[in-house]
Amino acid sequence: MASSSSQQEIVENDAFEGIAPAHQISRTPTSARLFDVFINHRGPDVKDTLALQLHKSLTDLGLKTFLDSEEMELGEAFPSTIHDAICSSSVHLAIFSKRYAESAWCLAELDLMLHTKCKIIPIFYDVSPLHLRYIEKGGYAASFAKHKDKGRYPSKLEQWQKSLHTVSFISGYEINKDNHNVEQLCKKVVSAVLKEVKKTHLLEVAKSPVGLNELVEDFERRCCLNTEESGNILGIYGMGGSGKTTLAKELYNRKRSEYKASCFLFDVREASARSEMPSLQTKLLKDLLEENCPKFGSQEEGKNYPKNRLGKRGSFLSFFLVVDDVDHPDQLGALSVKDILNTNSLAIVTTRDESVLVQAGITARYKVKEMNIMHSRQLFCWHAFDRPDPTPGYEDLVESFIKRCGGLPLSIQVIRRLVFGRNDEQYWKSTLDKVSRTLPGVIKQILRISYDTLDREEKQIFMDIACFFTGKEKSMAIRIWEGSGWRAEPSLQVLKDKCLLEEETSINYESTLRMHDHLRDLGREMADELSLPRRIWRPEHLSTLEFKKILATSKAQSLRCLNSIFDRSIGSQILYFLGNRDDIYEAALLWLELDMNWRSHTSVPLWIPLQNLQHLKITRGHFKRLWQRNLQLH
Repeated sequence: MASSSSQQEIVENDAFEGIAPAHQISRTPTSARLFDVFINHRGPDVKDTLALQLHKSLTDLGLKTFLDSEEMELGEAFPSTIHDAICSSSVHLAIFSKRYAESAWCLAELDLMLHTKCKIIPIFYDVSPLHLRYIEKGGYAASFAKHKDKGRYPSKLEQWQKSLHTVSFISGYEINKDNHNVEQLCKKVVSAVLKEVKKTHLLEVAKSPVGLNELVEDFERRCCLNTEESGNILGIYGMGGSGKTTLAKELYNRKRSEYKASCFLFDVREASARSEMPSLQTKLLKDLLEENCPKFGSQEEGKNYPKNRLGKRGSFLSFFLVVDDVDHPDQLGALSVKDILNTNSLAIVTTRDESVLVQAGITARYKVKEMNIMHSRQLFCWHAFDRPDPTPGYEDLVESFIKRCGGLPLSIQVIRRLVFGRNDEQYWKSTLDKVSRTLPGVIKQILRISYDTLDREEKQIFMDIACFFTGKEKSMAIRIWEGSGWRAEPSLQVLKDKCLLEEETSINYESTLRMHDHLRDLGREMADELSLPRRIWRPEHLSTLEFKKILATSKAQSLRCLNSIFDRSIGSQILYFLGNRDDIYEAALLWLELDMNWRSHTSVPLWIPLQNLQHLKITRGHFKRLWQRNLQLH
């Protein structure tokens, strides 16, 4: 893209120095704007004729097409904008005109286009491919001589000549300026573009891709993407609603054009549950082989077909495969994922359960974590106000909402729908109060998918953490669970693998248990719905009336009283009540932390049930001895 005036040419030449060589430029766009087609051309030669007509024809068909004057915004820097447009486009159109080589922009763009390995469709406008192939003798000789005489771009001229030489061998379209039919040519070019874009149609990622570039960059850095260290199969895991599929789709859009074939298999977990794996096996073959494939009657029937069929081409077929939402290694086996991969291909597997990746032998694993406060605020505001910041007067409410969402993209998108378009501050406050007490059903449904895969013991430990042990020391919790006869360590590992639990190191270097607020609320809701055992954890459980109601509906040995809430006076009344009901509650109290600033007691009160206590912590006790009777403690 060059200007016809010498003044503009100087500006172009100076600005061009900001573009790095193609081999130093990343394929990852630095903005979230994506294009289907990029038109490389010298403006004064063809913009008002061929380029504009191609742009209009492609745009009318719904393809996002980059043409400098149409897409550049006021104040945007040429290098970054053009770089992003080229790197995100699936197809590049290169229109070679007589004075094409006079433009440093055109030559630099062409070099980068080749570097991306995307499809290039050359259009030779009143020039021959031989002009590109033999620079010294062809029509571009004078242009390169002029660059050389003026000492411009000495380190780039040789590479640009190589790029022109390479493109000269690519089949394209030729048109004579004096005897041509632009309309007919446009139809042929558009038809060719549609065939290529159909192969590389972009997936819908996100309406507001806040923080997505940073997430992609972090993934590529941590997984050493594009290096030999990463291997050819990568895993993405995280809790439900964290953005695993969003990240996978963005990676798919950005990288699929680097491969000969590509395939994205959605919702593998659900397909497996509905016995629809054969349809995924067929889709895998169809997308990668680009030919009609048989429909399989069963999963077993289609299990070896991908390996046998693709194995014949595996040594040279370059493809990019995404297998989304896997919950068992057998699903990867049914698709022959590891069998069909080769050094020229890449596969990404997403799951809620890290153990699936471990069992499948996937060593390069990336965990999608919660969004930070800044990105959470921007995403919520885009969804709630169609702008990146809050409407004046709603700042504090927005902060409360994003705190409730806890950096979970799913939660932000679901909760914002409850207030979108509402300009009533009281309505916002009422909605905040409601979602603070109860999670919206859609969020619970997504989170329960992982919870429902737990066995009974794992569910009990999950509910104990939600009710009692969030932020507490792991070692103390393990002693209590082992006192209940539960296998604590294996169960904790399962919860961590399924992203239902995290561990943090406290200031005293003790390992503490942590879970997302939404998971905590889900666990507490599950505990309240469970008939046995009943857990006493809510403040209202301290009400004598509420406590007696719980007792009336619970059977012997059915309570789990594990909270430190009993240091209050009414809590001591309940403990006294428990201690005098030998037939029911001797095994109920497993963990007790008491603030016993009770000068009337010189030892632990006799009425506190200690028989099955696993953890006892007493502060401010004025004791002469711990207890006044002999106890057989286990």
